[in-house]
Amino acid sequence: MRLRATALAPALLAALVLAGLPGCASTPIPTAEQAPGADVRTYATFAFFEPLAMEREGYGTMAGERARAVLRREMESRGYRLDPDAPSLRINVIAAARDGGGEPSFSLGLGVGVGGGNTRGGLGVGIPLGGQGSRERLRLPGAIAIDLVDVEAKRVVWTGGVDVPRVGRDGEAEAFEVALRRVMAALPARSSTP
Repeated sequence: MRLRATALAPALLAALVLAGLPGCASTPIPTAEQAPGADVRTYATFAFFEPLAMEREGYGTMAGERARAVLRREMESRGYRLDPDAPSLRINVIAAARDGGGEPSFSLGLGVGVGGGNTRGGLGVGIPLGGQGSRERLRLPGAIAIDLVDVEAKRVVWTGGVDVPRVGRDGEAEAFEVALRRVMAALPARSSTP
């Protein structure tokens, strides 16, 4: 009883694709950039824009308060000092919706089935039509950006951003805070010389 190589090809291909899927779920890579001619390390004090760009007009949100707490810890750990009355930098947090910009709403899946001695493979496309999934997509951010703005010059001197992974409602707050810390990891510590 010999198996033909052509009979195993679909199953082997499917196994290789499925084995590679965990690698596709890698951690998003944060990016950061300093404005030409600017040295963010020379700024001593900071405060936050009120409200942050990610907040609804006219009032703060729990996500905004969470962002302020994380960013304050990150800034202070690098030697910057909170000064709401006379900051040299103002911090803003911008959240972009996952489905903003016309991203297609479909999913692609690969399936393999064995039955009656035959191996079969298949490819399926699903289009979500409303329901809980579409409301959740609109609620979750797809990416965040953090801008540090020179108060006097009124220009961004440092910016960083990262995609926020979809983790479900229970892990959303933690994923957001982790994303903020990952972006801020690229911010240099304040210079001790004026």
